[in-house]
Amino acid sequence: MPLKGSSIASLKSRLGCKTCKIRRVKCGEEKPNCVRCTGTGRKCEYEGRVSGASCSMLSTFSPSSSPNTAWRERRAFAYYFQHAAPFVGGGLDSDFWRTIVPQVCRSEPAVWDAIISVSALFEGPEPFPDFVSLRPKNPRVLTQNHRDALSWYSRSVTSFRQHIERGAVDVFVGLISCVLFICIEALQGATAEALRLYDQGVHLILTLRVQIASGAMPPAKSFLLEDIIVPIFVRLGAMAFTISRVPVTSLLPGTEHALTQEFVSLKSARDAIVLLSTEAQLFESICEKNISLASASHMPLELINQQITLLAKLRSWHVAFTKLMACLHSKGRLSPEQTSIAALLWTYHETVLIILETCVSPSRMLIDAYLPSFQTIVEQSSIALDAYMQPDGTQPPFTFEISVGLPIWFTCLRCRDPGIRRMALDLLRRAPQVQGVYKLPPAVRFSEKVIILEETYESTKNTEQAIATASIDYQSHIREKSSDASSSTDMPTGVLIPEEARIRPIGIFRPREGIPPEIMEEDVAKWNASLDQDFLRFTRNKYEDSGIWQIVHECVPIDF
Repeated sequence: MPLKGSSIASLKSRLGCKTCKIRRVKCGEEKPNCVRCTGTGRKCEYEGRVSGASCSMLSTFSPSSSPNTAWRERRAFAYYFQHAAPFVGGGLDSDFWRTIVPQVCRSEPAVWDAIISVSALFEGPEPFPDFVSLRPKNPRVLTQNHRDALSWYSRSVTSFRQHIERGAVDVFVGLISCVLFICIEALQGATAEALRLYDQGVHLILTLRVQIASGAMPPAKSFLLEDIIVPIFVRLGAMAFTISRVPVTSLLPGTEHALTQEFVSLKSARDAIVLLSTEAQLFESICEKNISLASASHMPLELINQQITLLAKLRSWHVAFTKLMACLHSKGRLSPEQTSIAALLWTYHETVLIILETCVSPSRMLIDAYLPSFQTIVEQSSIALDAYMQPDGTQPPFTFEISVGLPIWFTCLRCRDPGIRRMALDLLRRAPQVQGVYKLPPAVRFSEKVIILEETYESTKNTEQAIATASIDYQSHIREKSSDASSSTDMPTGVLIPEEARIRPIGIFRPREGIPPEIMEEDVAKWNASLDQDFLRFTRNKYEDSGIWQIVHECVPIDF
């Protein structure tokens, strides 16, 4: 796949009918039948439409015959290059988003259409509010930007499928298209479809690795895959793993990577902490499963040794990163971009530290010893967001790069200090509204519900009563709490949430789509809710009459 030059060649319209394209003649693009086909008695057909649950809306749209369509395409590409690309991939991946992708689109119409679709959605985002994106979508009045985006996306998918049918798809072009398609689905709020595309991309990467290992592909292809494409999927998987358990593990290094000695750049530090973050989340899930199954108060020696190894890696990362920052400071004042990235990496370090040091304990109270780390996450996240603002003072609507969303959301759910927790929630509202494949507005409402549930349980000591009390909105709850203390940030440790009230959210389900095996049917039936009602599934530690703590699975209705 040639990637020569940095300029973008003049781009001609590709809106003509399929008949004229096959005949290699210029199409007048008249609808529904072009003049050239009508005059010669030929059947006139335009590009087909996309079908499928996740892309059902695309079937409504086809490229417009308006004379300014080509102008809108060129404008969308210019907007992508000038405004979207710098924010979508962040400052560390500009080569991919601002060089490789635009170069590929010169010879790949499907990539061109995907780029301008991303651009249109970035300029006028309309993320769906649904938390798990499984509810059927009702017809909506769409903006011109969204209509254009859907038309271009439809055309891109159709073109890509035609290449597949002809066996003419370059696998690397396929991976680049997959990344762009994930962006498009995420910006529309189609989380399930974005995750399906992610899974397809992972399988394609694994296939390519086999081909490269067998010598079927040149070393240059290996560099493009392992140094550019794979890190994108690893970072995306690290962001998505907490909720969806995406198959990111298959992309991680096959052997234990050595302790970090030094970093040559912020990018190398970023890549290392992302790997550690993913390993930490995987380790935590293993520990939680062990605690849940064994109901044990201690961990197997194997897991303790793994914890020691991971903490050693984290300490090594911290030393190397501290040296890197000292080196960067010695060269002069950091740029806003460097400041933002450094602050972001500190938030990930603190998040990984808290996870690794607390996940081996069945007690939820141990995490209270890490309030300073939560405070650091909040402070550094604020710095990162300030430096990441667009020229008009707002945050970009979408980022494909790691961002403060995960550390802040982690703080909202795990930190029980009311002041720090509320500052984290405020920052979550400020952050880019779509990060990776997930939307933050539903995550904000999710966090609000968890906070209310835990804080009202403290006074009711009963889940059903807590939910009834928690039916009030978050702002009313905040006003009530504020009347109890002049400053929530100064609240004493004594008001922190007790053990039995602390919940660990697991996910969202709807009875119509199946009840999780850990949840009894009567646990759902007692709420007298519809089959389409969203339920929050969680665990908590319950103190039994026998004098021991037991992990229990519960669910409550939740409205978004």
